[in-house]
Amino acid sequence: MDERSGITIDSVKIRQVNADATFTQGFLCAPSPASHQPSTPDIDAAIAEIRMPDYSDQRFHAVEVSQGTAIYIFPVSSPNHAVEVAGMIAEAVAALGFTGTITACSDKLGPRPRTGRYAYSAAICAVDAAVDNSMTPLHFRSVKNNWDSWAVESAAFKDIVDLLAGWAKTHTSGAILAGLHFTMSRCEPHQVAEVISRCCEDIGWAELLFPTANGDWYVLFSGEGWILPGTEIKAGRADALEPLARLLKDMAPLYDYAAVARVHFGLVTPGSVMSQWGLHSPDDPELTANHAAMRSSVPGIFAVQVLGTGHADLRPEGFWQVTPFNSGRRMFTAPNPDDWWTSTKHFPAVGFHALMEANKALLFKWT
Repeated sequence: MDERSGITIDSVKIRQVNADATFTQGFLCAPSPASHQPSTPDIDAAIAEIRMPDYSDQRFHAVEVSQGTAIYIFPVSSPNHAVEVAGMIAEAVAALGFTGTITACSDKLGPRPRTGRYAYSAAICAVDAAVDNSMTPLHFRSVKNNWDSWAVESAAFKDIVDLLAGWAKTHTSGAILAGLHFTMSRCEPHQVAEVISRCCEDIGWAELLFPTANGDWYVLFSGEGWILPGTEIKAGRADALEPLARLLKDMAPLYDYAAVARVHFGLVTPGSVMSQWGLHSPDDPELTANHAAMRSSVPGIFAVQVLGTGHADLRPEGFWQVTPFNSGRRMFTAPNPDDWWTSTKHFPAVGFHALMEANKALLFKWT
């Protein structure tokens, strides 16, 4: 423990969390009980000058969470560097009269199996909520606004974040966590949207995790500009895909394309969701370069897809179960999706390769 001016820096916990979270780190300003504390906006203003080496244009923000004020920062290069950053935060907030502890965000849902967990996960492209990005290094960009993955000021982004925060509030059976993998913060329902928005703005990605009576849910706003919600497949439940389909229907006016796959539960990417037997898999960095293409093109053929008004119907006609959604979206579901995800023999005999050829130009970019 490092103590200064009524502020304790929990260096042990900060180092431990950094060892797991590696280059991302959430720092928690936990106030002393019954003491007068500065507001989150005041802390936000106080840390405005904190910068990371070689990333002089980054601006980090303070957000309110259940146990105090959180500040998410990237890149944090080592445990020692994480403690140095905590010292920078302590110095900034001490001038405001803050007393308490600077520690690491490390909230968890509780013990969970580390292996053998699966989920239905969707990869969603909302063109107006994302920012095209070829992953050009910050040093060479004309506009250096962190990772530029999300159009955080757009109505589309805000509507999606608010909907998912509301979904968590309605369906959770316990704590709601938001932030970044291995360094998350417990949030009250009204705090969730702000934490996600600030992580997407400051870091380039964000995560949401909450339990329900039927298993855990997660949502990843990926660094490639895709939204990846997933629901755990609990043993013995044959209807685990249904709640994800309901979410996709509720979100339908807000996005342009979605694909669903059965994946390992946990941290997933657009490429892992779209990986399946007999198909090319999109390469993650390429998914950032041209989101608008997803308004009329699809990267393959999947057991469950939601197509927009610019997409042609899937073929062969009569093979798919078609469910109409709002705003002209419709979900195409193959017979027995679980079988589809295990073997190419379950693909339709007619139409599959024709669709592959129709998307050849798009697939060529991603191989």
